[in-house]
Amino acid sequence: MDHEHSSPGRTAGRVAATALVLLAVATSIVLGTAGWFAVGFATMTDCTNSYSCSPAGCPPCTATGRWINAGGLAQWALAATGVAVLVRARGRRRPLRLAAAGALLLSLSVLAVVLSTTLAQSSYCRPGTPGYADSYCAGKRTAE
Repeated sequence: MDHEHSSPGRTAGRVAATALVLLAVATSIVLGTAGWFAVGFATMTDCTNSYSCSPAGCPPCTATGRWINAGGLAQWALAATGVAVLVRARGRRRPLRLAAAGALLLSLSVLAVVLSTTLAQSSYCRPGTPGYADSYCAGKRTAE
């Protein structure tokens, strides 16, 4: 072991950078599992209720499901990338690069969930889509 080039500041920076990448990986895993389920359940319930169909039964909800799944897959890809960054950084002394990678992965994880959820929600309730005229999206409420 070469202790001549390590200092407490560098070691602390390395630990903090590693922790940031681990946080990004954990965030991606949580958003790719529990977040995927929560967004999927809420958004798909709204879509299928709006169009009175199954997720595979009408185009707006099929597209919605695809956006939700794309967001979940993006989270898992980001988690895998974070693990690869940690493996690759092992033994190297570049805590600033590692911290930058962690910050980037964390930012991309948040961006992915926001973007995929927004796109999923906006993929239904669009005028002209099948079932729109009879859905609550059109503002029609039937008295039963």
